[in-house]
Amino acid sequence: MKIMNTNISSKRLSLALVAIAMFIVAMTSCGKSDKDKAATEMTVTIAQVKSETVPLYLDYVGTLQSIESVDINARVEGFLVERAFKDGADVKQGDLLFVIDPRPFDAALIAAEAQLAEDLAALSYAREQVSRYKPLVEKDYITKDAYDEYRTQAAEAQAVVEADRANVVQAKLNLSYCTMFAPFDGRIGRRLVDVGNLVGAGGEATLLATIVQLDPIYVYFNVAERDIPQILKQQNIKPLTFNIVLPDESKHPEDGTVDFVDNQVDVTTGTITLRGIVSNTSKTVIPGQYVKVQLLLEEQPDTLVVPQQAIGEQQGDTYVYVVGSDNKVEFRKVTAGSSYGEIRIVEKGLKAGEKVIVNGLQKVKPGITVKTETQAEAEAKKKATPSPKPTGKKDK
Repeated sequence: MKIMNTNISSKRLSLALVAIAMFIVAMTSCGKSDKDKAATEMTVTIAQVKSETVPLYLDYVGTLQSIESVDINARVEGFLVERAFKDGADVKQGDLLFVIDPRPFDAALIAAEAQLAEDLAALSYAREQVSRYKPLVEKDYITKDAYDEYRTQAAEAQAVVEADRANVVQAKLNLSYCTMFAPFDGRIGRRLVDVGNLVGAGGEATLLATIVQLDPIYVYFNVAERDIPQILKQQNIKPLTFNIVLPDESKHPEDGTVDFVDNQVDVTTGTITLRGIVSNTSKTVIPGQYVKVQLLLEEQPDTLVVPQQAIGEQQGDTYVYVVGSDNKVEFRKVTAGSSYGEIRIVEKGLKAGEKVIVNGLQKVKPGITVKTETQAEAEAKKKATPSPKPTGKKDK
């Protein structure tokens, strides 16, 4: 009897251990299933592949250059007595810039005008002499040589008057050079000579400042030889337009127009120079800057586009994750084209209306099932989620 009880107890213990083992396996299995289920039900943001008319751009590096640039020079010798601008200020055409002491030139003008008046009087007397002796020579009361001498004196007096008039004009010019004005609307640089200095010494022009025009402004860029045929073709159809992108990747608010194409290719670089003119009313760009020129070639209809962030890259290839009607994820290689703004052109691999994942490309895997939301829904959810309240405790 004792032996039978021992066997029964052993069997019961074995059954209990088996039951416990099965329970543990079942619980572990349930945990894995729940984990896998949670993984397959992750939410992703999607966007629809669209067919649009998109602009096709050619990108180049350009240099900004002022349409007009003028050096303000002292053209007469004198002491600088006034500077009427702040360094780097915007000036209008006709604004006063510099003044050289005009007093010596005022005096020179007065002297020149006085000399002219004196010589005009002498000319008048010489002409009267000619008029007085003309009838006398006709009656042989005086010799012809004497009369010719009076005529010569009158001609000499006339020449002196003409020289005096030229001196007056030169004196007025020199006086006008004492005041320098802005020749056009633009921005002046820093002053190169301070008030009180002698300028224009020895008849040599002294550079005082430089003024440049900012609006509009030129942009020069070189086009690769392979692009020339299609550029010239489009130019014959309509004027070429472009926009410029600044070094901080911001876009200049105003578009420009190509106004010059050089007449030959540079054989050393294999490029041709183009020039565009662009408005700069905001004066946010200045001569000498390097910018990216996006030359609009044409508008291409029926082009497939997706958001830029939907495109992934892997070993030189581009790909997207497509979400099918059954919400399963498919890995698909595509041929991606150029981009503009936040949009990327897809040349091959997609159809209009398909849905692509635009975030979390590194987290999803082909074949899993996902929940989807549009970008608008994702933004709305993000705004609706309350921000965590501060606890008032410092993190350790």
